[in-house]
Amino acid sequence: MLLLIISLMLQIGEFPKSRAELSNYTQTSTYSDVINFIDQVVKSSPIASVTMFGKSYEGRDLPLVILSDPKISSPEDKRVSDKIIILIIGNIHAGEVEGKEAILHIIRKFHLDENLKKLLDDAVVLTVPILNADGNEKISKSNRAHQNGPEGGVGVRENSQGLDLNRDFTKLETPEVRSLIINVINRWLPHIVIDCHTTNGSYHGYVLTYATGLNPNSNSKVTNFVREELFPEITKRMWENYGYRIYYYGNFIDPLDPSKGWITFDHRPRFGTNYIGLMNRIAILSEAYAYADFRTRIDATEKFIEEILRFAVKNRKKIMNLIKEADEISVSGEVDSLGIRFQVKEFDRLEKIYGYRLIEYVDTLTGEKKRRVNEKLEVFETKNFGEFKIVEKRLVPLAYVFSTEFKNVADKLLEHGISVERVKDKFRAIAEVFIIDSVKYSERKFQGHNEARLFGHYEDVEIEIDSGYYYVSVRQPKLNLIFYLLEPESDDGFVNWNFFDEFLGREIEDKRKVIFPVYKIKQMEVLK
Repeated sequence: MLLLIISLMLQIGEFPKSRAELSNYTQTSTYSDVINFIDQVVKSSPIASVTMFGKSYEGRDLPLVILSDPKISSPEDKRVSDKIIILIIGNIHAGEVEGKEAILHIIRKFHLDENLKKLLDDAVVLTVPILNADGNEKISKSNRAHQNGPEGGVGVRENSQGLDLNRDFTKLETPEVRSLIINVINRWLPHIVIDCHTTNGSYHGYVLTYATGLNPNSNSKVTNFVREELFPEITKRMWENYGYRIYYYGNFIDPLDPSKGWITFDHRPRFGTNYIGLMNRIAILSEAYAYADFRTRIDATEKFIEEILRFAVKNRKKIMNLIKEADEISVSGEVDSLGIRFQVKEFDRLEKIYGYRLIEYVDTLTGEKKRRVNEKLEVFETKNFGEFKIVEKRLVPLAYVFSTEFKNVADKLLEHGISVERVKDKFRAIAEVFIIDSVKYSERKFQGHNEARLFGHYEDVEIEIDSGYYYVSVRQPKLNLIFYLLEPESDDGFVNWNFFDEFLGREIEDKRKVIFPVYKIKQMEVLK
């Protein structure tokens, strides 16, 4: 073992080091550091290639490093067909830099560790180390000052449009996420996507926390596999192999009394992992603990990713079959309804959760009420509100149709990799139409939008559809996503993000009976 470590140390001298390593973990890598690191590894590598899959808002090239044996550069390569494809994303929030550094280390380690390299017999590993390239360049010590290093500072959360990339997966307004979806996810169709972050919240006892897709419209067999097999196995390995305690992502509901419960984040597909879950894929959120030191955060993220890679290859056939079955269900027409309203729910068991209690006290000098962290690590037997349930459903139609007036909607669906056709043969149909009673907009803008919500009811009507319409069949692998984007009552679809605002403003102002312009086809007959 000692000889192996010495050998690796000698070999690593031939490869580049990350800015974090070179600075003894007091600094994080700049954009040019990342590009130079990748170039040095790839130029003589038999297993790594790099392509630029898009540009940032300010025009920086966004690198995708492809690890495969033999080396490939395209998903069209026939040698990809029987391999499991894993995508790892770093720096979607450029203040949360552990994933960026960990990915660089992993790219290098594939060239040094024969056991890791051997995984490429059965896997293709795609890495996006620096998705928010522009935000990364705004490094400052004042950014995320609450976290434990690096001393030299980190970048900012938003891209140069001022938008959060991890709230953009349904509206696709940022060039970074749009390019990621069109040129990476839709082209490669990865089986597993790992998205690397750093926590903001609770003082807990885990060096890293994790989650999978949280939307209940995701395929339950895929989600259950992650929760019942993947996460327990990875949790066990992280503790036994490295002494790292990890657990489901969340925050204490009451930091003064952690026994009141632990709660996860959000179910909506604007978040990348929830979006991936709706695509029948395995989504994994990695959240390094902000209060661990910088070196430990990088190391834990790196080890977490490595263990997932090993698990994925070991269970390759099972995972690929699960996803194939989920896609087949989506295109079969067997899904008759999906959720439209959701509510957080607790696990069906009490959990023992490690954490630190906040203590409230009065400052004797100022008289102000303050809080401090009790340094004693405690174990709280409590509820984990870590899942969501459907509380209201709607019919899944044969297809959605809408007028060519809404080309913006058709174009956005195409960006999502969803098939959209122009109607050629006129047909008569029974359709469910949504009668709008009212529309409500959020008072405050979020990501540049006053989010919209429609209220109303459905009626069945007979309609004729001709060449002036788009036709979106739901018999597609992305059925769950189609439903979420086009349903009028969706909490994260095109209505919510104002794609129909011009229509709504015009029609509602006329005070007529307003029919939402996307019709849900239930039965159809082609007219000759």
